[in-house]
Amino acid sequence: MESNLATVDIKQVSMLPIPSSLADKVAIDRVGNAIYVDRRAAGDPQLLTWQDRNRSQGLIFHIKPCDVDEVAKLRAGGLRAGNDEDDDLIVRNHAIEIISNAAKYSASDIHLMMRGAYSEIQIVVKGGLRVLKRLTHQEGESLARAIYQGVAKTRDNSYNPLDFQNAQIPGDALPPNIGVSSIRIVRGPSYPQANDGAFMTMRLQYVAGHAGARQTDLKKLEFPRQPEGRLRLKEMGWTDSQVEKLKALMDAPNGLVIFTGPTGSGKTTSMFEALQEVARTKPQRRLVTVEDPVEYPMEWAVQMAVTGAKNDKETGEAFGERVRVALRMAPNIVLLGELRGPEVAIAALEASVTGHQVWTTMHVTDPFLFVERLELMDKDRLDRRVFCDHKIVRGVVAQRLLARLCPHCSVPLATRPSYLSERIVAALKTWGDISRIRVRGAGCAECGHDGTQGRFAVSEVVVTDAEVMRDFIEHGSDVARKNHREKPDADPSMLEAAILHALAGTVDPRSIEDSVDLIEPKDKVR
Repeated sequence: MESNLATVDIKQVSMLPIPSSLADKVAIDRVGNAIYVDRRAAGDPQLLTWQDRNRSQGLIFHIKPCDVDEVAKLRAGGLRAGNDEDDDLIVRNHAIEIISNAAKYSASDIHLMMRGAYSEIQIVVKGGLRVLKRLTHQEGESLARAIYQGVAKTRDNSYNPLDFQNAQIPGDALPPNIGVSSIRIVRGPSYPQANDGAFMTMRLQYVAGHAGARQTDLKKLEFPRQPEGRLRLKEMGWTDSQVEKLKALMDAPNGLVIFTGPTGSGKTTSMFEALQEVARTKPQRRLVTVEDPVEYPMEWAVQMAVTGAKNDKETGEAFGERVRVALRMAPNIVLLGELRGPEVAIAALEASVTGHQVWTTMHVTDPFLFVERLELMDKDRLDRRVFCDHKIVRGVVAQRLLARLCPHCSVPLATRPSYLSERIVAALKTWGDISRIRVRGAGCAECGHDGTQGRFAVSEVVVTDAEVMRDFIEHGSDVARKNHREKPDADPSMLEAAILHALAGTVDPRSIEDSVDLIEPKDKVR
């Protein structure tokens, strides 16, 4: 569109305020008289109206559509949407607009997550997560800072990206028509911290009678992005029955699930697989993790790392503090990297009791020893009579990894009669026919001259019930183990599962004793 007005130097003219809805979509080049706009907003009526109003004052600029990341780079390089004071006001107005939009949906929570490469604003509507908006990382960071510094009236101290901080926004700091009486805020660093990852959670309290907007007036919001792929546990060695039991634990609304085993047993990998599947099938659920360190990045979760602890006591205290932060975020699911001390264990059990699904790991050699391990941490505060309830501890999973023999170079045990000790051979005979047992060969080109081809899991999934928990309390772990394994739907022990693999010729018996347990006669295994 042509104009008879002379072009005016943008640097010398005060532009009209940019609509808050466009604040994060433009970058102004005051030297080149150009405004770079997110191409999705290039035709926005508000932008065109704003352009015409400025044109009527003699201020002419050229709109240049570009991608949102290009706009973000230009803004980060110094091209802004006005002078600094105007920018601060614009960001604050944008923050109020987001809160107002969330209130229209009667959202209970707003989650602002800065992921390093981008930011995402999620809201909790009727108990489930929905995506309200996606922004660049820098825009999300500016919003979080503006909310904490410019909108909140009560806060811990000045905004510090590296600290966990609390704040509160009173209702009189918000538009009166949105029906919000108060907002509680918790914020802090999260994965990926190396790329300035952070989160801010706002819990909204409403005045009595607040109803939000009419459902027909609201835009349908999508779920958060789901992880790609599928559940791989069967490929990793789990049986159909074990996968079904774990899925039942994944469906439980609350309770603690403990993955047990020594370092290197694959327990964290299996737990990650389970949580990925939860995110695929129930993307509306919020997962918050506390880890030392973060082992598997989960874009669908808020992951907090425990760093800087000098000893186990400090680590336990840091874990406990992070759990308290996590619970203020109203999560559905909490992952604790490891139950490594009484403070963490107590926090995990409290989270389970208060309605959260909790996943964690523990270093014990047998799934039925989790009770003893907890009591050893603190006999007074972790008494089995308190936590041995099948609604508190829902399930315990044990796992080991076994090397799969190379089918090309492994050799029959019969060709190497002295390879195994008489003790092992005698014990194996009580389990079945040993004629198919094979042992590790010298290696070949097919297995990289190692003698094995990959590893797989042998597991035991214990879904607790009132009976097994009563046995733990009244008779101890030995009786609880024996009675549980006698149930028709119970998993065999990891030792039994491993021995059956050896009898089938897929596992060297020696690797069983290296990774699982001593091979014993069948009548001695309970």
